[in-house]
Amino acid sequence: MNQFVEPREPDASCLRRVSRARDADEHALNLSQWDQRYDQLSAGVFEGEVMELWLPKTQIFVERANRQLRQTCAAWRESVWFGIPAAEDGMMWMGSKPLAADAVCVRDGGVEFDLMTAPDFDLYGIVVDRLAFAEYLEDTTRLDLDRVLLQRDVISLVPARKHRLCAALSNILSDAELAGDDPATLQLRVFDVLVEVLQQGRTSPPAARRCVSSRQQIVSRVREQVLAQPGEAPSIPDLCRDLHVSRRTLQNSVEEVTGMPPLAFIRSLRLNEVRRSLKQGDSRMSISAVAYSWGFTHLSQFAKDYRQLFGELPSEARNFAEH
Repeated sequence: MNQFVEPREPDASCLRRVSRARDADEHALNLSQWDQRYDQLSAGVFEGEVMELWLPKTQIFVERANRQLRQTCAAWRESVWFGIPAAEDGMMWMGSKPLAADAVCVRDGGVEFDLMTAPDFDLYGIVVDRLAFAEYLEDTTRLDLDRVLLQRDVISLVPARKHRLCAALSNILSDAELAGDDPATLQLRVFDVLVEVLQQGRTSPPAARRCVSSRQQIVSRVREQVLAQPGEAPSIPDLCRDLHVSRRTLQNSVEEVTGMPPLAFIRSLRLNEVRRSLKQGDSRMSISAVAYSWGFTHLSQFAKDYRQLFGELPSEARNFAEH
């Protein structure tokens, strides 16, 4: 992953921008001040958009994509991230936790975490300067931010409140575009929204969190195994032996977390690494050599699988990188 970029210096203005991408890696880079790496898992031509707004102490964004992604990411240091998947998008995961329709995620900045998105998703995000928000929270509610965050990393909101939260963020983004409110007023509106989330949200029971953690851990270890031996894809028996799980446990875990069989998940990870190499690697290395380096020995099948996942030929990724 990339080196962290320090957060934007506070000032009295606000900055709003919209970025579009037709590649998962490019999409990851379009969210400014984050450290991210994305793998595309569902098949088809990728289309993504990030709309973000910077205020003196806050970043607000809406991230949209039409394909399922595995995201490894971290917000800027000395911040707190609140992530709000749109309720109608279907199941998403954060680390070992499935995110139900009522979920709001919370993570400290500078700390890496994983997200498994729905196949077609909208994700609202608020990143606040930790010190500024902690002071506001204490002044308005007498709550201690550190104590609150120690108690939860997924907050549940009843559907009506979550819809109001997403609508409030959309209104703030629209008002910033229309210059209807000054940055200081917008800043206070964001903080007020978050105070309501913390006061009205509920935490998931510990038992519900424990029952899913092992399956997510298995999926994470499969990914580690794939990336650790690029020249040869691990077989299912090898994975079962190395992970000390049965074939059925492996199958059920990968299918529940990713929505695809283990072999398809492994293939998608390797194809993403090939695409990454073609776009960012040494242009003197042939496409076939890159494919071989990730264990694809049957080039015609490789080209077919690549096109099915990304909606283009491998040569198109190389041509895009060269231009």
